[in-house]
Amino acid sequence: MSVSESDQPDSFDAIYAREFEYVWRTLGRLGVPPSDIADAAHDVFVVVYKKRDEIDPTRSIRPLLFGIARRIAAIARRKQRPESSIDAELVVDAPPHAERDLLWHALAGLDEDRRAVFILHDLEGHTGPEIAAQLGIPVNTVHSRLRLARADLLATLQRLRDAA
Repeated sequence: MSVSESDQPDSFDAIYAREFEYVWRTLGRLGVPPSDIADAAHDVFVVVYKKRDEIDPTRSIRPLLFGIARRIAAIARRKQRPESSIDAELVVDAPPHAERDLLWHALAGLDEDRRAVFILHDLEGHTGPEIAAQLGIPVNTVHSRLRLARADLLATLQRLRDAA
């Protein structure tokens, strides 16, 4: 009985099945509008498919996926029409159970570099040195961006709550 390529632990099909939810969640956290996440996820996995021969099976693929998702998200945000962006007035008028939506809105408003560090550290649980290696920046820069991202996020959340 032969083993098909899709049964191999590091085949493209296995990577796709194992990491699809991570990519979807990451794209949303990086500010891709919900209506565009499916297309953006497709674009991420097209890049992964093209790079499949370069993937080191001894290392986690998530840093590669995050980097690709970050670039795809930046493109998606640039294409976004102004009228399709979330209006702070509408978010503030949302029902009280929409606290999570306020957080996502505030997160989407962060500077891209700060948002990436915040997501990797506070949402994905990576360490400062891991993030530094992944983004190609000094560890001190990681800590600085994380501190600034947290401050920006808290200020935006407070402003949105005060407006309510």
